[in-house]
Amino acid sequence: MSRKDADKRPENVKAKFPNSIVPLVNGQALIKAARKNNAMIMATNIRCRLPVEGIVLASMASGAPVMYEIAKSELTYTEFTPATFVAFIVGENERLGNTRVPFAVHADHITVKKLEEVESIKKLMAQQLEAGFTSFAIDASHMENDKNLEATSELAKPIVAAGLNLEVELGEIGAKSGNAEGFTQPEEAKWFIGELDKRGVRPNLLAINNGSIHGTYFGASHEGIQLDLTRAIWEAIRPWDVDIAQHGITGTSLDKISSFIQYGIRKGNVGTLWQNISFGMAMNQNGNCITTADKDYIKRPYRGIPDELWGEMVAWAAETGNRGGDIKKANAPFAPLFNALDPAYKKRISGHVYEEAVRLFEATHSAGISESVREFL
Repeated sequence: MSRKDADKRPENVKAKFPNSIVPLVNGQALIKAARKNNAMIMATNIRCRLPVEGIVLASMASGAPVMYEIAKSELTYTEFTPATFVAFIVGENERLGNTRVPFAVHADHITVKKLEEVESIKKLMAQQLEAGFTSFAIDASHMENDKNLEATSELAKPIVAAGLNLEVELGEIGAKSGNAEGFTQPEEAKWFIGELDKRGVRPNLLAINNGSIHGTYFGASHEGIQLDLTRAIWEAIRPWDVDIAQHGITGTSLDKISSFIQYGIRKGNVGTLWQNISFGMAMNQNGNCITTADKDYIKRPYRGIPDELWGEMVAWAAETGNRGGDIKKANAPFAPLFNALDPAYKKRISGHVYEEAVRLFEATHSAGISESVREFL
């Protein structure tokens, strides 16, 4: 990144990293470039340090811009704080020599479940802004729509003022209650975005409940993203230039991911896949874990972390009640051991991540659009 381009970085990034020339940019530029090029931006939830090298190298090699993200909930079961997360992502891009391919750092699922939580969440968002986040997802979808609107309108103010990328959410991801299947409906999406606009909030992205879940599909459950519904929602909110953010992509075929673009999806979240690769889980061709009837994972001895370390994690999960999907909570207590792994294990994890990331960049048509991002800085 030239010094001229570095001056186009968001103000909070320039303040936090005044001497850096890695291209940490406003997330809006990534979304706008994706729209122009009929592509989708891959957003990668990072729960430990192990997969990041592979993602950075794949992004650099393919010219695909990427969002590195961490959810409010993930801050509670990983080693990261908002400041250490951004510093690590910037540091890895510096270490690996990325001065050309733009990326964003996204605050995923800033969840508010009660209006009384708004003030405390404002403090978290202030920390995230100071840390250098360049994209934000306000998630008040657990509440009734009118309360969601109230909380989202209030929390969005500093993001709008800073001119950074904004994602909002209507319809709790994975929920099975409320209207038909708990899915977001076009008319309520139109109402929600329209009311936000009246309050001076014009989001770039809307996250919806369209049949996806977070994490692993266990047993007979399977991916069921409703694309016709997604298109109908997108058409309802297009007058405000708002696109769709797709959550819960792990376990989805590459062919289906490639079709997302035609349904208004401009950002796709992939999180559990990187954890699966890091831990060395057995997976099917769609990246979903292969598990036993008791929801136990199967470890591949030639993948991921050492088998001995995985055995310690399994014992910890049984002792602490964190089996199944809650194995994600092992990320914090085992972080020191992950970080101290023999380089050979880190290399095989990075290599696997690299290949999967390239496949996803190709499927999302985002490979090669990095130069286009500069048009929107």
